[in-house]
Amino acid sequence: MTEAELREISGVTASARLVRIVLGTGAAFFIVSGALLLVIPDTFSAWIGLTPSEGIAWSMRMLGVALASLAGLMWLVRRAGDHPVLGAGAVMMVASALMTALTITLPGSWTPLRWALLGAGAAFALAYLVLLVAGRRS
Repeated sequence: MTEAELREISGVTASARLVRIVLGTGAAFFIVSGALLLVIPDTFSAWIGLTPSEGIAWSMRMLGVALASLAGLMWLVRRAGDHPVLGAGAVMMVASALMTALTITLPGSWTPLRWALLGAGAAFALAYLVLLVAGRRS
């Protein structure tokens, strides 16, 4: 079955278009976060309420690599067909929800950046959820 035939029977085009926008926005958010984690891991750690250490700096850099890689994949998948984009949206919904849960359980003090990351993660998870549900109802 071709992409056009799938689109006709599923009605997911509008949701997929919006998921593409959320993927692009998330990719921009992740590339900035990833770059900061790679370049200034100790500062970023302090910004989110962790006490900087050699081990935490290494972990922050590793997370920066993962976020930068994920940002690249999110940016590229935006050009795929509707169904793969919705699949990527489902993966990112789970990832955003898990990152939000981990932000809540992060040891250390609650800082403005930690609150901002919590809000951003929850907003992305909710956006993906709403768009995926809307796509299924079409």
